[in-house]
Amino acid sequence: MKMKRGLFIGALLALFLCCFHIMNQHYDELSRYQYANDENRKIILEYMTTEDINYLIDRQYKPKEFMEYLGMSNFNIRYVDWYNYAKNVGEMDAASILELVDVMKDQMSFSTFKVYCSNYSLAQLKSFYTEENAFVHEQTLISDPSSVTGKIEENTTLFTYTPKDLVEVSGIPIVNQIQGEETIQLSQGAAEELVNMCNAAFEINEKTCGNMVVTTGYISFDTQEQLYEEAVLTYGIDDVFNHVAYPGQSIYQLGNVVRLVVASVETTNLKEMELSPQQLWLIEHAHEYGFEFVNDPAQPLEEFILQYHEDLKQNNEEGDETQ
Repeated sequence: MKMKRGLFIGALLALFLCCFHIMNQHYDELSRYQYANDENRKIILEYMTTEDINYLIDRQYKPKEFMEYLGMSNFNIRYVDWYNYAKNVGEMDAASILELVDVMKDQMSFSTFKVYCSNYSLAQLKSFYTEENAFVHEQTLISDPSSVTGKIEENTTLFTYTPKDLVEVSGIPIVNQIQGEETIQLSQGAAEELVNMCNAAFEINEKTCGNMVVTTGYISFDTQEQLYEEAVLTYGIDDVFNHVAYPGQSIYQLGNVVRLVVASVETTNLKEMELSPQQLWLIEHAHEYGFEFVNDPAQPLEEFILQYHEDLKQNNEEGDETQ
């Protein structure tokens, strides 16, 4: 009796295993993926694990959103949104996009990644995150340069950031302090308001721009490298930062910072610790044009370093309307 029962249970177990094997052979992992078809089914099953497929089913990505990356090195279905956002930002081949995302995904959120992509080209990001550069070693790339005010922290860098709306400043006195450079560039808003401010400064002494000269505007990363290397040779490594900024850490790279210098004839008769008429005028009026001092306006200055903020200009205009 016990033997018959054992044989019966064994037969049931064998039948169960046989049925399970048959069912497993016919089980379709993509049955719940609404976009599965004869064209994509085989390749999806070939390159995706069960875990990946479950993620795909949960998100229901369309084949056009990921099929071009499938099978490539570094592909991960969990970062499809990153790949496609980068693809829509600018021209870069799929393999390079995957390489870039594979590095950046471990250092930031997707929302931060989008901020980077809005301020830097994919080529710049690829160069920073996947290539060697002595000037940015172990530094953090500033995600949103527009948020920088007054100073760039020592362990951060703008790398090769370039403002998208640079224009050449004209119509006001300009003497570029960088040898070989005759023109000066600024972001469009800063350039327009600088001209407006210079025109208004005529009231100081009835001289063009109040007898002030623009000597510095946008300075590129490449130019900073050149200036830094020249300064090291001239002044030595211990004294170099008294003359130039470290490449990637100059506020002039932001495109919204300008340096104004008063003509020497205007300062010869000033008493010690006396503020020039130009400085007093800028303290009172610069904010009306969206500019604020980067250096200390309370101290007598030979140069005025001003940074343009669109919000400051808008707030000033709103304040005028309410009065």
